Amino acid sequence: MVTCVEAIIEAFRALGGDRSFDEIENWVLKKYGAKWKRIAIETCMADMVPEELGGNPTSTVKSEYKVLRRLDKAVYTLK
Repeated sequence: MVTCVEAIIEAFRALGGDRSFDEIENWVLKKYGAKWKRIAIETCMADMVPEELGGNPTSTVKSEYKVLRRLDKAVYTLK
């Protein structure tokens, strides 16, 4: 069973480059349906930024999944 975090990574790999939250959400919804609500995807993406890159210090995402870099508000890339 794919987690939300894994689906987000999959979306970034499939789409490539810098992506907005909306682009990632649309890809995830298209592939997996409404399995996760918008707020869940948004929270996961924010929590996937490592603390040393400005990520959330209270994130519960495992360190191996902290693979995003926030470039701008709601714009991310794989680091």
